[in-house]
Order: sequence, then C-alpha cells, then structure tokens
Amino acid sequence: MKRFCSILFLIFSLFFLSDLRVFTEEKIFEPADFKERRDKLSSIISNGVAIISNAAGLMGRRGPNPGFYYLTGVDVPEAKLILIPKEIAARTLHPESWPTTIYLPSRNPRWGVWDDPQLFAGEEAVRVTGIENNADLSIFFSDLAKLGEITEIVYLSYGTAVESPLGLPQDLQFVESIKKILPGVKIKNLLPFIDELRWKKSVKEIEIMKKASAITVEAFKEAARMTKPGIYEYEIEALVSYIFRKNGAQGAAFTIIGSGPNSCILHHMKNDRQAKDGELLVIDIGPIYKSLSMDLTRTIPVSGKFSVEQRKIYSIVLEAQRKAISIVKPGVTLADVHQTAMEVIDQAGYGKYFIHGTSHSLNGGSPYGRRSFGLRSPEMFGKYRMDIYFAADNPLQPGSVFTVEPGIYIPEKNLGIRIEDDILVTENGFEILTQNAPKEIEEIEKLMKEKPLIK
Repeated sequence: MKRFCSILFLIFSLFFLSDLRVFTEEKIFEPADFKERRDKLSSIISNGVAIISNAAGLMGRRGPNPGFYYLTGVDVPEAKLILIPKEIAARTLHPESWPTTIYLPSRNPRWGVWDDPQLFAGEEAVRVTGIENNADLSIFFSDLAKLGEITEIVYLSYGTAVESPLGLPQDLQFVESIKKILPGVKIKNLLPFIDELRWKKSVKEIEIMKKASAITVEAFKEAARMTKPGIYEYEIEALVSYIFRKNGAQGAAFTIIGSGPNSCILHHMKNDRQAKDGELLVIDIGPIYKSLSMDLTRTIPVSGKFSVEQRKIYSIVLEAQRKAISIVKPGVTLADVHQTAMEVIDQAGYGKYFIHGTSHSLNGGSPYGRRSFGLRSPEMFGKYRMDIYFAADNPLQPGSVFTVEPGIYIPEKNLGIRIEDDILVTENGFEILTQNAPKEIEEIEKLMKEKPLIK
C-alpha cells in the first residue's frame, strides 16, 4: 500500500509539473538556412565585401555576435567571416580564388579538458556551417590584406556610436584594425543591412519564438504563484532561470525583478531586495532559445491584491497597451504605436511619468531599438555616425516581431508599472505571441492565489 501511494504521488506530481515542460519537440536551423541568409545579404551588398567578427570570450560564457550567428549558425569566440558576393569575385581573373570563408581558431588541447570542445577548421566545419571554404584563424589578417585587390568598399558591423573615455569598444577597435590594414577602402556599416534581413522573420524563426514565448509565459506564471511578502528578488530570478533551462533555453537574456522602489528603475538587475507587503513587483524576463530571445513584462502586487491606487494606474497602462496593439498591421510604424500609447497616458494626466519608448524590435530589425524614436539626430553619432534607418520610421511588415510596453513610473510613490507583450505582424493585423501570460487585474490576482508547482 505504501509503495502504491508513492507511485500515485509520483504520477500526481509529474502531472502538475508537466505544465512547466511546455514542449518536447525541438527544431534546429539547418546549414541551408544560414546559406540562404548569406546569399540574401550578398545580393544586398553586391558592391563590396563584408567582414563579420564574432565576440571574444569563452564559449558559453558570453553570447555570440548576433549577426555572426545569424549568418553562420555557430558560436566560436573570435571567429571571422569574409563574405564575398559573386559579383565581386566575377570581376577577377580567377573567381574561384575569392570564396566566402569562415576563419576558426586552431584546435586546442584544452578543449574537452579545461573548456568545452568547439569547432575548428576542417571537414566538420563544412558540414556544420555549410560554408565550403574554411581556414585557420591565424591566416585571417593575411587574407584580409588581399581584399584591396578586389573591392573599394568593405562592410563592417558596428553598433557603438560614441567613443568611451575608457577607450574604443570591441566593435570599433575591429573597425580601426581594418582601416590600418586596408587604408584605401571605404568602410560602410553592415548592421543596417543585416537588420533589414532580420526585420522579417522566417517561418522557422517564428516557430522557435512561439516556443520561447511559451517558456517565458510559464516562467512568469510560476513566479507570480511564488510571490509573497518577504520573498527576495533573487529568489524569483533563480526560479525564472530554472524554468528557462529546464525547458531547453540557453539561459536568460535578462531578468529584471524590481520590487517597490526598484519597480521605477527600468533596467534594475541587482535583484537583491526583499519585496514587502503593499508593494508592486515588476517582472521583466526573456530566455535565449535557439539563439532567439523573447521579452515579457508583467507587474503584480506583492500581497496578491492591487490597492485602489495601483489598480487605477495599472488600468491606464493596460488601456494604453491595448490601444497601441490594436492599430498594428502592415505599414504602421513603431512611431505610430508609441504615439497611440502616449496619447492614452497623456490624457490620463501621467504623461511625464512615461519615460521611455513603447516598442523595440526582437531579434534584429532595428539598429537602435527602443532609442530610435526620432529623438536623436544622426549628427549626434560623431565620428562613427551610422548610415542607418530609424526603427520608428520603418514600416511594419508581415513577419516583423516587436514589443509593446508602455509604463508609468512614479518614484516618489515607489510605484512603477510596465506591461509588455511580444507582437507578430501578420498579413492582416497581428498576433500576440505572449497572450497566455495573464495581465487583467482579476486574472493576476487569481493566478497569485494558486499554489506553486515547484516547492
């Protein structure tokens, strides 16, 4: 009988915990997907050669350069890609001598002992990346020096606009190194062209983002169930990270868990405060799944029930979000979405407490994301002024994915509220990818009465 009860308890537990395992099938991009992306980019920049460098650092401890992964499908620290359009190679006497090439580090005896194994030049690299020509990273700069023979334009991906007092960031250091080796070429920014490709998501990308959304929603639900007066922000962070990893995510893209006064700090990431009765808790989270990320924000009452004032402000933010989402369709811009949300909050008398833009793209599509609302002129970017379009003026199209996240922040009352969903633009309108995350006041209060699935 005792054994029977134990088995019954195990089945019962698995039944409830299965809600945290929101999918089982995994679909991974194939080398052909990355080749298609490289071919599209080559057709856009057919007047020059592109050079993309991956980020430095130990694999798994620092995320890849999104553009590098987008074009190659691999994350190898400091790897390089020289993308040579066929039009450029065709102008030479020996086109076959100018192939697109990925450069990988030499095989290291530490791999598999001190550090995880990683890809190096050879036949395996061809199979994994689909790039026929690969070479050891040690010859990258000597090959690079030859590019002046075939092109007058080199495209480099750099996103930093202002020099730091501590020195140039890594992306601009790379730009300067290329200038020294190829002083005769014109440097253009590749980032807008990669973002142009990434603005419209493929069917496979959308499928993966929907799975990532399901993971995010379940993490939020369990975080809400666990929230109560006395809980620490880092306990919620740990819970969210656990659910992300349990469901196959590479980890958290970010975890903003802000209680009380921290609810008014947009990018609060210390997550070290104890939440108190009567306060609000902002939960802004997103996993990295198959190198794509999501972004969900909900604001909940620590006590499980909104106060009269909290309900009032929350309702204004929710109405602003509803109206902003309602206008989404192909041809609308993020500036339009922002204006719609701002009008609702302005009319309610809280305009000065809405201190950020309403939207930013997800997984590429806008070089400056939430900062791109026409508030900054190109001249502000100084020496490294970028030849970019601004996200706010970029028309939405079917396949675009972005956030809608209005907020009101009143520091003198330690009251911050933000509500964020991820929106997919369809042929005739939109789909809310994170729609299963409760956000109505009654829904949230009901959710917080449920018992946690994880003890």
